[in-house]
Amino acid sequence: MTDPATLLGLAIVALVGYGIGSISSGYLVGKIYRNVDLRTVGSGSTGATNTFRTLGRGAGLLVAVFDILKGALAVLFAQFLFTIDSDGRHVAEALAAVGAVAGHCWPPMLQGRGGRGVATGFGALLFVATPAWASAVAFFMIALAVTRMVSVGSLASVIGALVGYLLFTATGWLSFNWATLAFIVIGGCVIYVRHLPNIQRILRGAEPRIGVRP
Repeated sequence: MTDPATLLGLAIVALVGYGIGSISSGYLVGKIYRNVDLRTVGSGSTGATNTFRTLGRGAGLLVAVFDILKGALAVLFAQFLFTIDSDGRHVAEALAAVGAVAGHCWPPMLQGRGGRGVATGFGALLFVATPAWASAVAFFMIALAVTRMVSVGSLASVIGALVGYLLFTATGWLSFNWATLAFIVIGGCVIYVRHLPNIQRILRGAEPRIGVRP
C-alpha cells in the first residue's frame, strides 16, 4: 500500500470525495426554489433539516436525498478505482467517505459554511458498512421519536453506527477493518463538532422540536 500508484489513488479518492461532498444541494435548492440563501436563515445550515424548516417538506426531502447520494457516490467512486481484491480498498472507502462529510460541512465555495454532515455520512456508511448503517438509522429513528429533536436523532445515529459496527464485527456479520472504524469515529467527531450549537441549545432546553411551535 506504499507504492506510488496506490498512494496517488488514495489521494484522488480523498479529493474527489471532498469535491462531491462540497456540492451544496441545500444552497442550490434554496436558490432555485425561492432564491433563498440558507446560510442567512434559520440555523444557517445548508442541510436538509434547515431546508425543511425554511422551505418546506418537499425541498427538505430533496436536499436529504441529494446529500445521501453525495456520500454514496464518493464511496462508489473509491470502490470503482480500487477493486475488491486491490490493496487499500478499505482505506480508499474511508478516505472518500470522510472527504465527502468534510466537504459537505466545509464547502470552499460557500466560505466553509455547509451542513452538519449526517445525511452525507449516512450515504457513505450505506456502502462502507451496510449493517452498521441499519443500526445508525434505527438509533436515529428511536431518538427522534422519543425527543422529537432531529439533532438528538443525528447524534444518536453516530453512536448507533459505532455500536452497530463493533457488534456486527464481533459476531462475524462484518469483517473488522481499522480504516472503516476510523471513518465512523472521525466522521462521527465531525458531526458532533458541527452540532455543538445544537448541543448547547439542548442543554438550555431551547432546541426546536418537530411538531412543536416555538
